[in-house]
Amino acid sequence: MTCLGQELVGKVFGETDSGTPEALFGATISFPGTAEGIFTDGNGKFKISVPSNADRVVFSYIGYQSDTLFLPVYDRLEIVLSRIESLGDVEIIAESQSTEMSLISVLNTQLITEKELAKAACCNLSESFDTNASIDASFTDAVTGTRQIRMLGLDGKYTQIMQDVVPTIRGLSAISGLSYVPGTWVQSIQVAKGVGSVANGYESMTGQINVSMKNPQNAEKLYVNAYGNQGGRAEFNAAFLLPVSKRLSTLTSVHGEWNNQRLDMNNDGFMDNPLKEDIILRSAWKYQSLNHGWEGEYQATFLRQHKLSGQLNFTDPEESIGKELWGSEFDVENVNVSVKNGYVWQETPWRSFGSQLSGTIHRQNGNFGARQYEGAQNSFRINLLYATRIKSESHTILTGLSYQQDEFDEVLDSLNFNRIEQVPGAFLEYTLRVKDRFTLVAGMRADEHNLYGTFWSPRLHARYSLSETTSIKIASGRGYRTSNLLMEHVGVLASNRQLVVNGQLSGQMPNLQPEVSWNTGVNLLSKFKLMYRDASLSMDYYYTDFENQVVLDMENPRQALFYNLSGESYSHSAQIEFNWTPIRRWDLRMAYRWLDVQTQYSTGLLAKPFVNKHRAFINVAYETKANDKDAQWKFDFTGNWVGQGRLPSTKDNPEEFRLNEFSDSFVLMNAQISRLFSKSFEIYLGVENLGNFRQPKAILSPEEPFGENFDASLIWGPVFGRMTYAGLRWKIN
Repeated sequence: MTCLGQELVGKVFGETDSGTPEALFGATISFPGTAEGIFTDGNGKFKISVPSNADRVVFSYIGYQSDTLFLPVYDRLEIVLSRIESLGDVEIIAESQSTEMSLISVLNTQLITEKELAKAACCNLSESFDTNASIDASFTDAVTGTRQIRMLGLDGKYTQIMQDVVPTIRGLSAISGLSYVPGTWVQSIQVAKGVGSVANGYESMTGQINVSMKNPQNAEKLYVNAYGNQGGRAEFNAAFLLPVSKRLSTLTSVHGEWNNQRLDMNNDGFMDNPLKEDIILRSAWKYQSLNHGWEGEYQATFLRQHKLSGQLNFTDPEESIGKELWGSEFDVENVNVSVKNGYVWQETPWRSFGSQLSGTIHRQNGNFGARQYEGAQNSFRINLLYATRIKSESHTILTGLSYQQDEFDEVLDSLNFNRIEQVPGAFLEYTLRVKDRFTLVAGMRADEHNLYGTFWSPRLHARYSLSETTSIKIASGRGYRTSNLLMEHVGVLASNRQLVVNGQLSGQMPNLQPEVSWNTGVNLLSKFKLMYRDASLSMDYYYTDFENQVVLDMENPRQALFYNLSGESYSHSAQIEFNWTPIRRWDLRMAYRWLDVQTQYSTGLLAKPFVNKHRAFINVAYETKANDKDAQWKFDFTGNWVGQGRLPSTKDNPEEFRLNEFSDSFVLMNAQISRLFSKSFEIYLGVENLGNFRQPKAILSPEEPFGENFDASLIWGPVFGRMTYAGLRWKIN
């Protein structure tokens, strides 16, 4: 991830028969995944600003072999391209990968491109990982339709989620906020396992997900998307680009979603999917000075969402208060603003300064059955960064200051969760590069929390190239976070469990201690040729050990207990992933993952509920050869075998409301066919859960939703079953 405002300056040469390189006029400098690029001048020179979502730069020239560098770089570049020997008439075909893994980046990162996101419906960010083997996506309960993710076997709250390198999905929106980002607004997603950079804060514990949004620098002039499925869900997305001047341009995006169809496919008396109406507006601005080194990115997003779920005939919260029908009606308003500025010194382009300011106002209120909820969050963050080198490009530092303030105000009946957090911090990150062979990144940050004292976050990343096609990476570090009990465990509210926080049932809730963990991991990545076709093999292992954790204990079916960890809590995660292009325009991805996640509960050390120990994954994609009008067909298939997972104990329930100790293993299959009529227009048709698998007993005691046995939080599989969808995409570049 690059520092905003960074510029690349340098010169491109080409090899000659005499052995003396000559400057190349018209060589191309481009950033894959973006629309940015430039040509060298008559002296082979170039200067270009780095897009905020770029992770590598490619230098190319006809007749010469292209060269790729991974970002960031902090020095003037002199690139020498090797000449390609003439072989007569040759057809050159380049096939871009939809998901890419970097040999050079010091982080174990996967780049998910727009091509990958288009393999599925991808209506919002929570639904963007169905074709990714590293991230699990599931529902929090069988009623509200809230989706969550897991990485390394741990809940998504332990993964830092950012938009354009600014932490945004956190606090009260840590779970539901994934649905606030329309998938059609996303340019690419970078998924990094393990602790992240200290420059982004202390909250990264198991990984980082950075969502690079479309902006005036990389978006189409016009983009339109429409989507509908058999569950009654309809969506519309549109974005248009407007150049204001040579220095300033803007992108305006709009998203609307509606679902007013009541469906109960499993005949339990509850709607399988919530009724929903939402609208999201986003205005993004890009400023770039001409030959002055200044660059700026500014955006504002507004969301309003209304959601209703529960029993099939539920229409009004008064029905739940009167205990006539169980239902949930929820309203959300969210405003997010961010301002990023950067400056690069013209004479010393390896020196740069960046600032990030962001603010969030979030309001949500509603009910869960007879429980009444009101929540509010006001957040402000500033991050100042300065990057430079020490003597040469082999030694660089990134340092800065930050300040985060969060004001939370939550009330659930007689439970009150109010607090103000103020956290100033400072960080320093040193990078050592030994040619292309070895990279070491050592960072430390210190943050002074007004409630919990000093957070020390040391982090270390290293990469060593065993060869040009194989690298090994290690990462280790500490992460911190504070917990928002209600919204991070919203599924529990879809039950009649009694909430107990450190033994307290009502009033101002005690502040549980911050969660603290150490994460250590190793990754081996090799890219090679198999039967003359590109292939890669990635193997990784990560161990997360909690010094402290806020434990949700559901082993008593009448209660949900929250308390600080007393004992062990850890996660072991091992994964192997194989990618191959067996024949032209065919892509094959296979993966297997093993998890061992254990937590000390009041009843002993137990496997964490709902975590599947084994998972196998396959994705197959094929596209026909495009004709002279760029028309073609695309076919995608994804299959998941999901192993058993432990379920919370229900042995104290009456026999008819008891579940097995473990969930069933099951298979999920998704498929999609796309028809591109040109580069500008396509339609697609898909099926989710092709095998129509549904979890039996998704809701306990649905006939008596206000009784003590009612529980919709024990969800481990699909509720709806097979889902057919269709849509179209139209864009003008």
